[in-house]
Amino acid sequence: MKEKKQIKFVYPELSNDDWGWFRVSGPGLANCMFIAAKAYINSKKYQCKFISPTWRKFSLGPLLRRERDKRVYFQLFENYGTSGFLKLILILRKKWFNDSSILSIQGLGDFFVDLNDNYDDVLEYFDKITRRETVENVNSDNLKNAIAVHVRLGDYVPRLRIDINWYKGLIEKILKVSPKQKFIIFSDGTDEELQPVLDLPNTERNFYGNAFADMYAISKCKLLIASNSTFSAWGAYLGRVPIIFNKRHFPPVYSDKMNIPEIVLGDSTDLPTNFEYLL
Repeated sequence: MKEKKQIKFVYPELSNDDWGWFRVSGPGLANCMFIAAKAYINSKKYQCKFISPTWRKFSLGPLLRRERDKRVYFQLFENYGTSGFLKLILILRKKWFNDSSILSIQGLGDFFVDLNDNYDDVLEYFDKITRRETVENVNSDNLKNAIAVHVRLGDYVPRLRIDINWYKGLIEKILKVSPKQKFIIFSDGTDEELQPVLDLPNTERNFYGNAFADMYAISKCKLLIASNSTFSAWGAYLGRVPIIFNKRHFPPVYSDKMNIPEIVLGDSTDLPTNFEYLL
């Protein structure tokens, strides 16, 4: 690691094709949030300036799939830190001359493991940058007693998807214990794909206007039935919401010392006893 005195800027490099005002390709919102959060943590650690991430992304996939959220991200957040023409100069200095005064943060690292000791800083960062209108459709009072269900379909290949019948089975088991329990379905799939869960009692599908607003809404629920996705995990992490996974391709969201229920059930639809208090 470079000496503290050498680092003047921290740059969250969300894509190799970052041109200051927009980027081409690169990870989606949830994975970009790891990079931005780690960069913010490092800017505080080294007491140096933070370069605002390039959230704006051009991607054809959501357009071709006719998704409601086109995943361009440019209206979600305020610029915090160095931006504009100076930002572009700093990015080019790093790319072309490998300027050692600019610390570039790339990659997902060890996911939430890298963030858990700095939870307050992560929350502080996203509180600073989130525009009021980004989350204005989220009513916390309507969500605090609801269970969030995130079904990732859209761009997910079959091996990463979770059978819709697993969600259906788990919801049915919960309804046997708590018949009036409300469920909010979050998904990038079609209503036809989601029909097995939408046909169940007390379920409704909501979209709060953008990807971050959906994460924010998940963070206000009392429990998350998650997909195999960091999108699910970020929603839970922001609100320290207990999580039930079918499978998870990344490390645990919470450390043991946080004492927040999190489990990977596999194909079982039996609700673990340490989650029953939430009902």
